[in-house]
Amino acid sequence: MVRRPWDVECPDAPVRLFCLPWAGGSAVTYRRGWPQALAPDVDVHAVELPGRGAEFGEPLLRRVEPLLDVLTARIVPLVDRPYAVFGHSMGSMLGLELTRRLVAAGLPEPVRMFVSGSGMPGRRPRTEGSPLHELPENEFREWLRKTGGTPAEVFRNPELLDLVSPLLRADFELCDAYRHRPAPPFACPVTAIGGDDDPYVPVAALAEWAEITTGPFDRLVLTGGHFAFQEHLDRVHAFVAAALRTAVRGLAPTPAGPAA
Repeated sequence: MVRRPWDVECPDAPVRLFCLPWAGGSAVTYRRGWPQALAPDVDVHAVELPGRGAEFGEPLLRRVEPLLDVLTARIVPLVDRPYAVFGHSMGSMLGLELTRRLVAAGLPEPVRMFVSGSGMPGRRPRTEGSPLHELPENEFREWLRKTGGTPAEVFRNPELLDLVSPLLRADFELCDAYRHRPAPPFACPVTAIGGDDDPYVPVAALAEWAEITTGPFDRLVLTGGHFAFQEHLDRVHAFVAAALRTAVRGLAPTPAGPAA
């Protein structure tokens, strides 16, 4: 049997964590280290997007709604226990909209949401001038190099870069086309994570995420740029694990007293 990227990693864990990638990312970015760091208390489910990883060859989706249709169909059967959501950059927007879809379908809210490398989606343009997906190829690749989210080995391999570039353009087009629509806030706790030197998301923008919940909100500010969470994975893993242990304890029923 071929293992699919949405297969359950740790089916006996009390809480399931859905992890959504950034533009150009794939499920493999979360499969490396996350399940091992959070086991056995958290089942890490790395969400794959069409056109990458095990989904390579599937059409790239350039609008949010069709992508959410695909992801919702895959995720709904896995919401059979308390769950949480983690997303970075584009993944934060997808995590927000996917959660809204799940709740609209009658499923419970997550016990916790973690959003990284993003202010409120759709609040501000990503760039001045032409949208990123419309840049000439040489300018687009230079922007990717400066951003730091694309591994250096990709730039050393022209054939690999030729494969990655269309995927990234599709994701940036998806982000550029996204329009935020107000919706009722959740009640679950929300944590916004960011770098203190992120040129795209100032620390002050993290506070915008408080608007999506009536519950507790906090920030985790790390040293670094747009991918600061990747530079401090041990700290992020520890933070997420502790937050989810607390969330699950809060849901546990009170043990019955001794029999009379």
